[in-house]
Amino acid sequence: MINAEIVLNTERGAIVAPAGCGKTHLITEALLIQNSKPILVLTHTTAGVSALKKRLRKLSVPTKHYIVTTIDGWALRIANSFPNSSPIHSSPEKPGMFYPEVRQSVVTLLNSGGISDIIQASYSRLLVDEYQDCDVNQHNLVTSLSAVLPTVIFGDPMQCIFNFAGPMPNWNGEVLKHFPLIGELNTPWRWINAGAPALGEWVLAARESLKLGARVDLQTCPAHVIWHPLKNIHQTDRTNQYNVQHSILNNFPEDSLLVIGSSVNSQSRHDYAQGNSRIEVVEPIQLTDITTAATQLDNKIGLELTAIILNVVSTMMTNVAKTATLQRVESILNGRNRTPATNIEQALCDVATDSSRSNILEAMQELELKSGTRVYRKSAFDALKESVSIAITSPTISVFEAASSVRERLRHQGDNRIPNRAIGSTLLLKGLEADHCMILDAQANGMNANNLYVALSRGAKTITIFSRNAYIP
Repeated sequence: MINAEIVLNTERGAIVAPAGCGKTHLITEALLIQNSKPILVLTHTTAGVSALKKRLRKLSVPTKHYIVTTIDGWALRIANSFPNSSPIHSSPEKPGMFYPEVRQSVVTLLNSGGISDIIQASYSRLLVDEYQDCDVNQHNLVTSLSAVLPTVIFGDPMQCIFNFAGPMPNWNGEVLKHFPLIGELNTPWRWINAGAPALGEWVLAARESLKLGARVDLQTCPAHVIWHPLKNIHQTDRTNQYNVQHSILNNFPEDSLLVIGSSVNSQSRHDYAQGNSRIEVVEPIQLTDITTAATQLDNKIGLELTAIILNVVSTMMTNVAKTATLQRVESILNGRNRTPATNIEQALCDVATDSSRSNILEAMQELELKSGTRVYRKSAFDALKESVSIAITSPTISVFEAASSVRERLRHQGDNRIPNRAIGSTLLLKGLEADHCMILDAQANGMNANNLYVALSRGAKTITIFSRNAYIP
């Protein structure tokens, strides 16, 4: 059995950590043990950092025991501390060039040995979480650090789904060659704690099948895995999915639910939520739709700005009737209307005649209050309203700059930004868990073995799966 003492007594090694098998608990136990210097813990996202720190605070782990940050955040701090030894020429505004350069520059500095004494004086050892998400440059950075600090990495190659941004190190050929395998966690604590140990064993068995390139039989865990065949008739399948979702929520009114949709088609996830009053959309942490909309709000005026507002909010709420509403606004502005303007119409007319940020926010708020309207992308709409509001109180900044600050705040919220009942993709929901998960199409484009395993391991009590047949993928 792998415990905290084994982690802390290993000079260099790797622990394979399948989903829900106690990895975070093991890291926390290791950090509870006091060392002469803090342990450096690196992971990939600010949300992951926030979630781990939250867990450590909850268990009263003294902050002097650890320093938790992102791999890139740590590298950037080193580069800024030693600018002559690790010069950076790219701009943070071009992250695709900036962060690879930061990583490479810091690797060169580490390999020179110039700051080895400083690192050894600062930290007792290094732990790296979610190692399967490391690209080649991050892997090189960690291996360089491991020459200076005792290092243990935690990861699961079956959860490697963020592998589209650049070359990844080969797990068996490169990662385990440098970090010898300590062992693999194999107790499905997520499901044991939820009172469904049989489901946990089934998920681990499914992982093994998928790893070997075999298919998973959805009929082998009938108490917890529910299979619904797709008919390949869109409206019929969508109605069935809604009915099944409502049944789950009605039978378990206090439980959480993650609906897993297409990884390659965000619009299909939005469409699902648009027709369903009991589910919200999980937005990508980059908030690209919001920053794009913010740029449009900065650059347009008059009736064109009114049209932009209607177009943007129609992607986030129902019953906007953007074409008819815009025609009505044009009629009012030209004095051709026979009936008085409604509050919504007047607010939109005000934007056309005075394109102030206050009028923009007022129009958005009036649209939200419209009878029969439901906001199905609440986090996106709230982020856009907040961006405009910040730009009102800070008139020297653009709405885009305000949206960027909102995005950074949300990055640090981690799991708190995810609604209790939400639809997302495996990329958006990886690392999360819920009482129940529902996979809308287990044989969809993009649902390879790794994505499928990530999807299957989200539900702690039940997994409901739609697919064309009972053997997936």
